[in-house]
Formats: sequence, structure tokens, C-alpha cells
Amino acid sequence: MSYYIITGATGGLGRALAHYLAKLGKRLLLVGRNQAKLEALLAELENANNEMYVADLTKAEEVNALKSYTLDALGIPKVLINCAGHGLFGSLSNLDDDEISASLEQNLLSVIYPCKAFVDSMKTSDGMIINVMSTAAQKGKANETVYCAAKWGVRGFTEALREEVKSSKIRVVGVYPAGMNTDFWQQTGVDYPVDTFMSAEQAAELIVPALESCEQGYVSDIVLNR
Repeated sequence: MSYYIITGATGGLGRALAHYLAKLGKRLLLVGRNQAKLEALLAELENANNEMYVADLTKAEEVNALKSYTLDALGIPKVLINCAGHGLFGSLSNLDDDEISASLEQNLLSVIYPCKAFVDSMKTSDGMIINVMSTAAQKGKANETVYCAAKWGVRGFTEALREEVKSSKIRVVGVYPAGMNTDFWQQTGVDYPVDTFMSAEQAAELIVPALESCEQGYVSDIVLNR
């Protein structure tokens, strides 16, 4: 039975996509670092045929363990949705060095490692890799230097990976949402008018239908503006 992997599934867009896809009857493997939140999400989903896996996606050894478990227990995934990420905002001179390193790892390595783990097996399965970024991957923004750097890195990786696998059956999609009204902003401490932003649920409703494809083509980039 085909299934979807969703990383960063316990919050924001990842969580909203899990709910949306579960309602469509899709089988899901939910991946995140917080076991309690993953268990709570599993209990909420309408479709009970789902699983969870606790992993820190910035650590190659944990992603390799995820790969081994997944391919042995579930087979080749149909879709890999990379939603894991981390916000870091403020003027560059005021950013903490450890926070900078952590942000680059949590935004960039958390996408590269899962893609590396599953791309070869998915090449033969007509699969899809979806890397969720931000409009910060399209335009530089003041007080978002490191965040933009990380997201631009994911964009470059996504476009290069698309070229690398274009002779195979796999499809690589980049998703660029504008700000969403989620607890993401509470974690950053940035005072933005989030009540004017789209909800993660609205974003999921826009993204999933756009992932449909035909034999001759697919939508390779999805930009959600507000």
C-alpha cells in the first residue's frame, strides 16, 4: 500500500497537511522530534491507518535509521513531504552563533538528509518529493538574513535535485508559502500581523490539489502569496 512521509508533522503546515491527507484516505508516516505531539496527532487523524517515527532530521544516523525502518516495514514511499524547519529573525549582528548553526541545520540538513535517504528507491516508483520552503527563498528580507540563506539553500538544492533526477520517474516540487498564521511566529518572537495571514489549513487546501500530475507533466513550483 502506498504511503506519504511528512516531516515536521507536529506543527504548522505539516500538521495541516497530515489532517488534509488523512481525510482523503492517504496512509501517512509522520516524522518529528516530539513523541508526545506525534502521538496526539495520530489520535486526531480520521484515517487510523497511519504510523509515526521520532527522529532528529539534522542527524544523518537518525535519518538512516528512519530509512531502514521505513523501507523494511512499509516499502517505498509514494510521496516525501519535507516540512521540517526553524525560524530565526533579527539583525545579523545580534544573532547568536549557536542559533545560526542550528537554524542552518534545521532548515537545510533536515531536507537534504531525507531526500538523500529515499531518492534512489523513489526513482523507480513514480514518486514525488515535495520541499516546503517560504517566500523567503525567493527574495532577501531585512532581519531574515540567516533564514533567507537557509531557505535559498533549500531552493538551490531542490532545483538541482530536480535536474539530477529528471530522466527518472520521480518528480520534485518546491512549495513557497507566504506567512501563515501558526505558532511558528510565537517561537520567533517577531511581532507580525499574523491575523492577516492565511491559516495552515487554507495553505494545505491550496497545495494538495496542485500536486496532481499527468503522464506528460506536473506543477513543479507552488507559490502561495497573500
